[in-house]
Formats: sequence, C-alpha cells, structure tokens
Amino acid sequence: PHGFEAGTPPIAEAIALGEAASYLMEIGMERVFAHDRALLEYALKRLAEVPDLKVYGPKGEDRGGVIPFTLGRLHPHDLATFLDQEGIAVRAGHHCAQPLHRKLGLAATARASFYLYNTFEEVDRFVEALLRIHTRYRAWL
Repeated sequence: PHGFEAGTPPIAEAIALGEAASYLMEIGMERVFAHDRALLEYALKRLAEVPDLKVYGPKGEDRGGVIPFTLGRLHPHDLATFLDQEGIAVRAGHHCAQPLHRKLGLAATARASFYLYNTFEEVDRFVEALLRIHTRYRAWL
C-alpha cells in the first residue's frame, strides 16, 4: 500500500535545483570559489579592526566562507539582534557544533556567511555595524 501513496513528488524543488545548478555552472565554480575566497580574506582583514572581536575557525586554505565570532562578553544572540537592528543578518547558536562549543567553553557564537551574492560593500557595512555596537555596548564587554 505504501507504493501507491497519494501525493505529488517534489517536482518544483527538483526543477529549481536543476536551474540553480545550471546557473552556477554558467558562472563557473572556479569563479564562485574565487569570489568566496576574496570576500572571506577581505572580511577577516576588516574584522581585525574590531576591538574585543574573536574569530573562530581554521586558518589558511581550509577555511570556507563562514566566520563564527564573539564580541567581548555580549551573548551571541544579543549580538545577532543588535546586528539585525543595523540591517545585518547573521546566525547565532551552536551551528551544529555543540560539542566544539562546549569544548571551547562557549555558550554560542554568532556566524556570518558569505557567498556569491555578497559584496565587499556589505562586508564594510557589517564591520561598521560591529564597530558601532562595540562603541554602544563597550561597558558590557
């Protein structure tokens, strides 16, 4: 009876996946990777300007376009809210790495993710927002 279950298979999702793959192949994955790498390197350089900011993750070529971070003693969920109020979207939490967070003694981290659709100007706005938050909540850090 399970073989004749009613319902439509996820046709729209399959078509969308095919279109996304075609789009990326048209751009070229080498170009996608190069853009991701350039944004990551630029972001890491700019983030070094933010006092009390700690970046987590591997160094060098093994790092992808994801940057987990904390800002002083601000809870990452509060930091994510403050960034949201600045028009910057990040995630906060364990990011499917709760054992690592526990080992590092962290309740959570905030995480910025960069990809093909992000720009260097967005990285600048992100860093400027962090600098404003640092100034505003300096007493809490």
